[in-house]
Amino acid sequence: MKKFRFSLETVLNVRRQTEELRKRELAAALAERDRTLRGLNLAKSALERALTDHGAARDAKIDLARERWHAGREEALNRQIGALRMELQQKEDALEAARLKAVEASRDRLVLEKLEEKQLEDYWLQLSKEEQGLLDDLAQRSVSELSWSTVAVEGN
Repeated sequence: MKKFRFSLETVLNVRRQTEELRKRELAAALAERDRTLRGLNLAKSALERALTDHGAARDAKIDLARERWHAGREEALNRQIGALRMELQQKEDALEAARLKAVEASRDRLVLEKLEEKQLEDYWLQLSKEEQGLLDDLAQRSVSELSWSTVAVEGN
């Protein structure tokens, strides 16, 4: 009997490659999201430091130039934080899309692997039937030969 070969082996290999690609894309999206999240946390820390520094630097008299500088710094940090929050949301959306694609690719691969298992099971069943047929044929021949030899001995 011929060796087992999955009829959709090429398609299964493509699905495995696609799944690996989707996993790499998911990892890249996760890294991008984490990088943006770190940037956002750094900007928030910088704003907190700026507010703390501003409060500590105040003394009895107010210097308008220094107040204006601190206000500008705080405003710039708030704008940066707002932009990073929007970017983080975009990265979260991209991460979710990559996660869905990875799950879909995995599901597609699993479907073909289940089909391969079924075809292999059918192959072994067919092989077993053929072996049983050969054994039955051998048994039939042995019985036939035994019958003929008994007939030949009795005929003598």
